[in-house]
Amino acid sequence: MKSSSTRIQYLDGIRFKRVVNAAAKRLIEKHGHLNDINVFPVPDGDTGSNMAGTMDNVVKKSAHALDQSIGKMSEIIAESALLGARGNSGVILAQFLCGFSEGVKDLQRVTLKDFSDAASNASRRALEAISEPKEGTILTVIRDWSDHLSANHHNYNNFHDLLYDSLEHAKQSVLATKEKLASLKAADVVDAGALGFVYLLEGIVDFTERGSLDRQEEQSIIPEPSQAVHDRVAVESLTYSFCTECMVTGENIDLEALRREIGALGDSLVVAGTSAKARVHVHTNEPETVFELAAEYGEVSHQKKEDMLEQHRNLLTTKEQRTGILTDSTCDLPDELLKKYDIHVAPLKLYIDDKELLDKVDISTEKFNKMLPESKSVKTSQPSPGHYKALYESLKANYEEVLALHVMAVHSGTYQSSKNMGASILDDPHAIDTYTVTGGLGLVTLEAAKLAKQGLGAKEIAERVEAMRKNVFVLVAMDTVDFAVRGGRLSKNIGTIAKLLNIKPVIEFATRNEGLCAIAAKCFGVRHSEARLIKLLKQRVKGKTNLRFAITHVEAPDKAKRLAEMIKKEFHSDIEFELQAAPVLGCYSGPGACAVSVLCDS
Repeated sequence: MKSSSTRIQYLDGIRFKRVVNAAAKRLIEKHGHLNDINVFPVPDGDTGSNMAGTMDNVVKKSAHALDQSIGKMSEIIAESALLGARGNSGVILAQFLCGFSEGVKDLQRVTLKDFSDAASNASRRALEAISEPKEGTILTVIRDWSDHLSANHHNYNNFHDLLYDSLEHAKQSVLATKEKLASLKAADVVDAGALGFVYLLEGIVDFTERGSLDRQEEQSIIPEPSQAVHDRVAVESLTYSFCTECMVTGENIDLEALRREIGALGDSLVVAGTSAKARVHVHTNEPETVFELAAEYGEVSHQKKEDMLEQHRNLLTTKEQRTGILTDSTCDLPDELLKKYDIHVAPLKLYIDDKELLDKVDISTEKFNKMLPESKSVKTSQPSPGHYKALYESLKANYEEVLALHVMAVHSGTYQSSKNMGASILDDPHAIDTYTVTGGLGLVTLEAAKLAKQGLGAKEIAERVEAMRKNVFVLVAMDTVDFAVRGGRLSKNIGTIAKLLNIKPVIEFATRNEGLCAIAAKCFGVRHSEARLIKLLKQRVKGKTNLRFAITHVEAPDKAKRLAEMIKKEFHSDIEFELQAAPVLGCYSGPGACAVSVLCDS
């Protein structure tokens, strides 16, 4: 037993907040090491970032809390963890804190016994949150640590000595995880989540000993991993690709029923929280179905889906690639190209009849476009700061530099929001207003991603993208003006005249005007508008070379096919890709719209 001059015999709300902050500081300092050894259940290298992100939210959300009562303070901390929980380990951590809060409810301060009892309750609650708990994970270490507290708290008269000895016990439990899971043994590492919990305990013990958040680095008993850990580990959860999360807020949420229904859609399920607020984490192939089921229990928010297998592949490829590429969901590219070139996408928020959805997370492009004709109001909004923050932090952890390419700023605040968040997280941020959208943004982003794969830095790629902008052209043949009028792109008077005369306008997002949308031609009938679009394209690309075309449409596959044939005939060029357009095009152009984008060389 180690003696200490700091004899803390009780914890109240303020003291508890301070020890939680100390725990968070230690974990955040070591999160990179946790990412390096993250191999279970999927070696996607983000356990440290997820746990650190969860605790960072706790620190920020509780910063101004001054409750002397540990019951009230722990409730604030638990709710902050639940709202900010990220990944499997982060949700487990949030459930642990919820269980601890439940154990100290209505208490002003806690003794060693109170603390021990609350820790035991926290351990039970964390275990209950998991659909299929496994030995050798963070749950094992939490259980061993809380059991040690229960069995030994009566032998101590202060928190430091009890926590110091229980920390040593937890360290031994962590070392044993290597022998309990085959993937850990194969990689010769301990469980990352379990070690993260020990880092939290180290921060607390340091604080009780020193009375400050400054830590003198000590030699860890946990060996550093070899650099090839992720190369050597096979992905265990091959059946399910998407790490899917959301928050559910409601009244009398039946957590067991929620676990049962969502558990049928995947594995690695964690449902944490209370009957009023629940955090859901699951590995699945049906993220949209998960969100739909969750919505039956309350209001769904904080949705997220991540391709874990792609994350694992990124870990193996980013050693040569210096620059990570970020765009937003107005960028139209096929999924296979997004994956092939490791392009990361920030989802815009969509509003259909005032219901908020995340683009390509809560709803697919195809489903959104099918809903357009019956909707009373549709609009889009820039990605949330939380999504940008998570993306930038993930990119920073995996790349030396980050280049963000976004939809034109004259029609959206997406670029500025991304630029601001990048500046707050990255040492040398690079964000570009591409002056374009849909397939135009897709073509530019694809070129940038190819350059990144060749090993170019963010500054050099940015300079090339800026030069590309004058050679990007996007023309859209519209079938209706109703959505342009509703979205404020056309006046009601012009819309009425256009409908009376059966005018099918061709609009252009002109990069020469920073992407400002304008009517390029007024046509009578669909076929006339298609022919006029091709004529306008010929004018725009005259004298230019290396033409790369993309076609995106809103429920208009026949029109897309006709335009592709016309392009092949007129320009002797095939289409790079064709797909349903991002919802931002459908919102303002409506069903039947078809956009042709071209990127060329001067």
